[in-house]
Order: sequence, then C-alpha cells, then structure tokens
Amino acid sequence: MKTPEDITRLLHAMDAGDASAHERLMQAVYEDLERIASGHLRKRFGARAGQLTLEPGALVNESYLRLIRQRKGFDNRGQFFSIATKVMLRVLADYRRGAARLKRGEHLRVGLSVDLVDAAGAESTAIIDAETLGAIFDELDRLDPRTAEIAKMRVVWNMTVPEVAEALDISPSSVDRGWRFAKAWIGEELARRK
Repeated sequence: MKTPEDITRLLHAMDAGDASAHERLMQAVYEDLERIASGHLRKRFGARAGQLTLEPGALVNESYLRLIRQRKGFDNRGQFFSIATKVMLRVLADYRRGAARLKRGEHLRVGLSVDLVDAAGAESTAIIDAETLGAIFDELDRLDPRTAEIAKMRVVWNMTVPEVAEALDISPSSVDRGWRFAKAWIGEELARRK
C-alpha cells in the first residue's frame, strides 16, 4: 500500500515529465478508488447495483482519465483527491443524465449518501444526486474551503477522519470539527433548496 508521501512523489514525478508516473499512480490508487466506487454504488442501489451499466471499475477509469486530461499538475495527495472528487461527481452526473435519456424520462437517481445533522441536532442520512451535491460543495468551498475539502473526502471518497487528517496535514480534531460543521451546513442547505 502506498503512503500519502508515495502518492505525492508520483504526482510530482508526473509534473516533471516522468512518462511512467501516470501508470504507477493509477496502480497506486486504483484498488482504493475501485473499492470506494463499488461501496458507493452498492450503498446507493442495493440489489439493483448489479443492473447498472456503470460498474465501479468504469467509474474509476472514466474519473481518472478525465482528471489526468484536465489537470497538468498536483501539489499533493490532498489536492489530487479534491480535484478527483469534482471529476467523479461530474462523471456520476453525466451517467445519470445519459441513463435518464435512455429510459425516456424515467429518472435514474445516482447519488451519494451524506450524513446530516438538523437544527435540533438529530442525525440522518440523505441520498443527494451528484449534480446537487456538486453545487452544494461549490457553495461550501466559497464559504470555507478547508471544510469543503473535509466534506468531499468524507462523502465522495469515504475517507476516515484520520485519513482526511493525513491527506490535508491537519489534526484529527480539526477534521472532526470541520465534518460536524459540514454535516449541519449541508443539511440546512438542502432544506433551503427544497
């Protein structure tokens, strides 16, 4: 398993023109990304996950290809996952739109599960479609970029608090505070948009 430092070194090698760094990076992150994508699809669709035309490997491949095509350089693992989050949300949104067209109006919901906290402090989970979640993350990013990064890593990549802390080089308690704020803010934002 590659450490965050290994991933950062591969990203810098890509920037420096190392032709083999793309392949080594894909090998380093592919298994984790596929496991995360598989978990998201299973969690969202349950028994119907096997009926989807979008498989975890395809989601990872398409996201990775778009990411590498649009971005010339990454400073570190945290920035890589931040940008990869936006790309994966776009891939999911494109898939939902394409599948809905194919189904002639039958709305296929491709979303991500988000833990929320309401004004009374009650916790709940909501499935938010990728387009809406992307817009909410953009708004949160304008309000508080660090909290937005924490939320993206927790929601899209299903990273644990210690993993987020390591990726962003901040303390786990800072991640925990940011995540509590993000859950409450996202809940309020969803309620406002209804």
